[in-house]
Amino acid sequence: MGLIVLTSSRNSGIRMRQFLNELEPAIPNAVKVNRGRLSITDLAGKVLSMGATRIIYFSSRGGNPHIMRFIKVGEGFIEFLPYVVRILGVKLLIDMQVRVRQVGKSRSAIVISLGEYFDVADVLSEQLSVPSLRVQDFDSVRGMYDTLFVIRKAGDSYELQILNGKDLGPYGPFMKISDVAYAKPRVIRVG
Repeated sequence: MGLIVLTSSRNSGIRMRQFLNELEPAIPNAVKVNRGRLSITDLAGKVLSMGATRIIYFSSRGGNPHIMRFIKVGEGFIEFLPYVVRILGVKLLIDMQVRVRQVGKSRSAIVISLGEYFDVADVLSEQLSVPSLRVQDFDSVRGMYDTLFVIRKAGDSYELQILNGKDLGPYGPFMKISDVAYAKPRVIRVG
């Protein structure tokens, strides 16, 4: 499992920066990089110099995360993978009415589908390099992983809850996801 870089569009707002700050400790081997004025090719160079080959990129709408894209980088190329996760809304840890216990950086995680299996579970499992499982009750995996990415159907959309695997309390921001769209993969040759 290699290093994963989390970043956002240029000049992101306070809410997006807080979202990434809360997401980083919940994902094993993830590090947040402030993009600033870096172009995508400059960002890829920085990512490679850190020893990473994967980027999870968030774009925003109205200051909130709106789109999650997955990018693979290597010597001489930047590949935009075909998955586009559309985010309808987020609930940050600072927005929650419960006291959130910070336990440090996650070392292990699993993606859990409650009830039926969803495409978004496959995409997250593959891109985060963590296992996935379909269960009826996520209490059955309590204590086995540091982070649980719990996905459930909520009407026409999905809820993604990031929970502490030990006490099942909130560990990262919650997201309401519309769907996973598939775009044509794009490769940019650099150098």
